[in-house]
Amino acid sequence: MIHDPLTALVVISTVAFAAQWVGTRLAIPSVLFLLAAGMSLSGVIDPDELFGEVLFTGVGLGVAVLLFEGGSSLNWRRLTGRQAVIRLVTLGAVVAWGIGAGSVFVLYDVDGGIALLIGAILVVSGPTVVMPLLRVVRPREPAGSVLRWEGILIDPIGAALAIVVLDAIIEDRSPGRVVVRVVSTFGAGLAVGIAVTAAVVAALHRRLIADHLQVPATLAAVIAAYGLGNELRPEAGLIAVTILGMGFANQRLVPAGHIVEFNENLGAAALGILFVVLGARVDVDELLEFLPESLALVAILVFVARPTTVVVATLGTDLTRRDRLFLMTLAPRGVVAAAVASLFALELELHEIDPGPLVPVVFSVVVGTVTITSLTARFAARRLRVAEPEPRGVALIGGGALAVEIAHHLSELDVATLHVGLDEECEAMAARRGQLVYQGRLDSEEFTDALEATGIAHAVALSGTDHLDVYATARIADVVGKANVYAVDAPERSEAATAHAVVPRPLLPPDYDAARLAELADGGLRVRSVRGPRHPRSGWLTLCRVGSDGRVRFDEDPTNADMDDVLVQLGPGLEVTLD
Repeated sequence: MIHDPLTALVVISTVAFAAQWVGTRLAIPSVLFLLAAGMSLSGVIDPDELFGEVLFTGVGLGVAVLLFEGGSSLNWRRLTGRQAVIRLVTLGAVVAWGIGAGSVFVLYDVDGGIALLIGAILVVSGPTVVMPLLRVVRPREPAGSVLRWEGILIDPIGAALAIVVLDAIIEDRSPGRVVVRVVSTFGAGLAVGIAVTAAVVAALHRRLIADHLQVPATLAAVIAAYGLGNELRPEAGLIAVTILGMGFANQRLVPAGHIVEFNENLGAAALGILFVVLGARVDVDELLEFLPESLALVAILVFVARPTTVVVATLGTDLTRRDRLFLMTLAPRGVVAAAVASLFALELELHEIDPGPLVPVVFSVVVGTVTITSLTARFAARRLRVAEPEPRGVALIGGGALAVEIAHHLSELDVATLHVGLDEECEAMAARRGQLVYQGRLDSEEFTDALEATGIAHAVALSGTDHLDVYATARIADVVGKANVYAVDAPERSEAATAHAVVPRPLLPPDYDAARLAELADGGLRVRSVRGPRHPRSGWLTLCRVGSDGRVRFDEDPTNADMDDVLVQLGPGLEVTLD
């Protein structure tokens, strides 16, 4: 057993990162591995002993960060299926609560109040599990948008519903006072969220906060909104931080991309630590004691409650049958359910009320629903044909006529391309060949939409000019990842690239920068596509290889290519010894 808090934090953070890394490598939502990792530490780390009363304050702040990050991805202008979202988080929440509470009452030896409380807690889903699933599954619209909005909005709604039920159990309140409590909780959260959003956006718009302090100021605003909301009404803080995130996503006065990016990174770290810490608090023996009942409850929630909820909430909407069926397959519970269950169990014990199987039931449902959804969501999306194709395209930044010729060969291999930063003459040339060209602003949402719609997975900077290459690669890296950004110039030549934290990987040997390629192009440089591996001394310089599966690979030895792979090369006459 570890008794030193610092040592425990080292173990927790390391295990959390390892679990997330494994999930990323296997393309499986990391929540599954985080839960297993946390529960495996239950005999090694005792979070309650190590962190005491600070534990649930930290858990609450972590959840607040996650909800703010989720809210900041909810742009009302880009929402499709609005009617379905509103119904799912209102009427659907009531249906899920009723079925869940009734099932708990029948399956477990608990009174009606505890059953209603567990049912309310199990209403929540949340960005902690939904967002990783959506990144892996990639459902098309409107299903993806509906799931994203429902997953984020249902957390504060379910938590607020649960706190009202808890309050009714402890204080034995009348139905009228319960309704007042519901309205006041949501009202307090809404008011605090709007007020803090207005204050921060106004300060940023008037340039009252220096650039290097904008991220810390926003983080302080998240903590302030959460704390102030909870001071007014318990759990109103979760509503406040969700409104704060949505406010940032939908305002147009100040750019907030760098703030959102920071909170995405912070949210990933918080997610890992929260799941490991809460998993370590689970008593495995208690889980096993109620295992048969919990398995039955998970089956009811997944195969009865979720389909019924979706049918009731989407009846009469414009969602297709495939979309509705896919929505029925996703009903995972996440870290908010686990955190609220742990907190409420302590609250009930303080008032000398037996919480019954509250914690083991909720954790069993979290483990069960996450496991089922993680293993079936991708299959369901493909079976129902609602999954977006895997992105495999290439964005070509600059490069003139050479970029147009490269795009032609990639297109012949069914690889989508998108030109960025071409001059007018080359734009006309690309248009004549039927190639896509982006002509708008690089700092707009339309650019991100164009990248996602085209299915861009890689970026290649060919222009050799910092002001275009650096900014374009930084923007595209937000979509494709920094590891998938390449440039013809050696990365150490660009201090600006380093300053933007995006250092493109070298595409060609150091002697072949953009200026050299332009010179060779004037002298008759050609592009060709050849099948199978080629000897290094063939006299052609390999840009990439396209596999028989349609994947483009820029950083692999072309001599290792399979016979069915196609190499896209530059030449002839280049004085090089490596492809």
